[in-house]
Amino acid sequence: HLTVPGRIDYDARYRLDYASPVDGIVSRVFVQVRQKVRKADSLAEVSSPDVGMARDEVRKREADREIENKAADWAITIADNVGALLEVLPTHPPLETIEQQFKGRVLGGYREKIIGAYSRLLFVEKVNASTRQLGEGGVLSGRIIEERMSNLEVAQASFTAACEEARFLTRQDRDRAIAALAQAERLVQISKEHLRTLVGSKLDADVGGKGAADGVVDVEGEKSEPGALSTLVLRTPFDGLVEDVFVARGERVQAGDRLFVVADTGTLWVRAQIHERQWTMVEVEEGQEVKVNVPGSAEHNTSARIHHVGATVEAESRSVPLVAELKNDDAHYKPGMFVWVDLPQGQSRDVPTVPAAAVMRHEGQAFVFVPEGEGRYRRVDIETGAEADDRLEVKGGLEVGQQVVAKGAFTLKSELLLEDEG
Repeated sequence: HLTVPGRIDYDARYRLDYASPVDGIVSRVFVQVRQKVRKADSLAEVSSPDVGMARDEVRKREADREIENKAADWAITIADNVGALLEVLPTHPPLETIEQQFKGRVLGGYREKIIGAYSRLLFVEKVNASTRQLGEGGVLSGRIIEERMSNLEVAQASFTAACEEARFLTRQDRDRAIAALAQAERLVQISKEHLRTLVGSKLDADVGGKGAADGVVDVEGEKSEPGALSTLVLRTPFDGLVEDVFVARGERVQAGDRLFVVADTGTLWVRAQIHERQWTMVEVEEGQEVKVNVPGSAEHNTSARIHHVGATVEAESRSVPLVAELKNDDAHYKPGMFVWVDLPQGQSRDVPTVPAAAVMRHEGQAFVFVPEGEGRYRRVDIETGAEADDRLEVKGGLEVGQQVVAKGAFTLKSELLLEDEG
């Protein structure tokens, strides 16, 4: 295995550095340092006019949506009833039958237009029928007969026009009302999203404050006290411990001001650094268990499960970060503690090794010093492999049993470099 240094840190998923989502005044603080909290417990209450205005906008949009909903229902009902009426009229039923069949059904202003035109058409048809009989008997003159025939054509045209206009206008009114309702719904969602963005949480559909929130920030009931529309209750999203409190009652805060630190230390992260030259020596993957030694804890030895391995080499440390989950149910371990992490290097094998302190590096080349007697030492370039327990594998450059300088090699390196410069 390869032993690398690391430290214990908070699990980033269960540590909340709580900042105020809005400008306002802290009206109440519900917790103190080191207090245990459960999910959705209240931390503080902030009064913010911005929140009140945002909630008021949501309610206004919801009221507008309700109005548009009723208008859409009205338009759809009229369109359906007018359509049904227009399907019945071509069969020329008696006027009394039409009035009885559509009594109580909403037709709006089209009742008078369509049924009135239909009534006039029936009357003119009746008159025209008697005119034909009288004309055949020679009672009426030809001019009167022509006038009455013309009246029939006008009545038929008026009725047809009324039907076509009613069919078009009712459909247009229906489509316009449906579009207006859809726009009202979008405006409701936009106003809710604005409120969610403002308070930093996904709220329930009832954004007036009657229900509980679905995240970090919650809204108290509007009827609890005057001005509650502007009241924002900050809540914890998980079980944990209040690590720190930075605010007091009556204090004015701005958006982004730090208020609380809440953390759940039941699970911690072990952060280790694998140097880039050692990266190819280890065999690690997500979910793998590794040994961890915590010198500063009464429980020195434990294990952690690898959560993720970094995808890039960090520029400053030239190392690949590794994060493992450490169970801390008994609270033996604290964030910030130094640890040693043992990373597997594959199957155990017997290989030639030298003390890690004996290996020097210059311009990317590893080398050791070999004694040649009478205080003389020679540089020998080597090819290195895996490292474990302060020993470094030698893949080439030395023979088994050959001696190397294990103590003071750095002094020899310095002398060598000075000679090269001379």
